Amino acid sequence: MDAIKKKMQGMKLEKENALERAAHNEQMAKDANLRAEKNEEEARALQKKIQTIENELDQTGEQLTQINAKLEEKEKAFQTVSTFHLVAYFKIMWGVSSEEFFRSIT
Repeated sequence: MDAIKKKMQGMKLEKENALERAAHNEQMAKDANLRAEKNEEEARALQKKIQTIENELDQTGEQLTQINAKLEEKEKAFQTVSTFHLVAYFKIMWGVSSEEFFRSIT
C-alpha cells in the first residue's frame, strides 16, 4: 500500500511539475507572440517610412531635372546676352565689329 501511495505521490508531483512547465511555456509563447507582433508593426512602420522617402526622392529627382533644364536655359540666355554685350563693347570702344577686331589682331 505504501508503494502505491508513494507512486501516486510521485505521479502527482510529476503532474504538478508538468503543469508548471506548461504554464511557463505558454507564457513564454505569449511573450514571443507579443514581441513578434510588435516587430511586425515596427517593420510595417519602417516600410511605410521607406515608401515615403522613396516618393520624396522621386519628387526631388524630378525637381532637380526641372531646375537643371531651367539653369541650362538661363546659361544659354546669359551667353547670348554676353555676346551682344561684347559686340556692343567693340562697336563703342573701337568703332568696329568684333569680327573686324579679331581679324585685325590675327
